[in-house]
This record gives sequence, C-alpha cells and structure tokens, in this order.
Amino acid sequence: MNIVGEYEYSSKDMLGHGAFAVVYKGRHRKKYMPVAIKCITKKGLIKTQNLLGKEIKILKELTELHHENVVALLDCKESQDCVNLVME
Repeated sequence: MNIVGEYEYSSKDMLGHGAFAVVYKGRHRKKYMPVAIKCITKKGLIKTQNLLGKEIKILKELTELHHENVVALLDCKESQDCVNLVME
C-alpha cells in the first residue's frame, strides 16, 4: 500500500493514465471512504509546473462550490518523485 497523508492506495488499482499522471482507486485510512488519487510525476513537471499550480488553484476554488457534479479536491501532497492530488 502507498500512503498519501490520511489516504492509501495500491498500485494494482489503477483507474486510468495520461501523459503525466496515473489515477488510482484509494480510500481514507480511518473512514474507509473511497477516493481517487492522481499521481503526477515530477519528470513531466519541469515544463508544466506553472500549469500544475493553476490546476490545483482551480480545483480548490471549485471544491468550495460544493456542487454535486464537481469533484472535490480533498488533499494535495508532494512526495520525492510525484505530486498526489486526492479527489472524491
């Protein structure tokens, strides 16, 4: 199990992937609430680090809307080789 703050995921539970990130099915370690954890590799961030900052800012603003059709950003943690975004 990989741990991201209060959340955990297994690399076997991949939901999807793109050019810079992989999305895993995870859960809250105490509440067992299901989440999606987007792992963005730092290798691809050299040229797009500014875009990542904008994406996180937008996700935080959208989370404040509390709309049923908008995915909430629950947590954001940085590890040695990737940035992890934990979402509903």
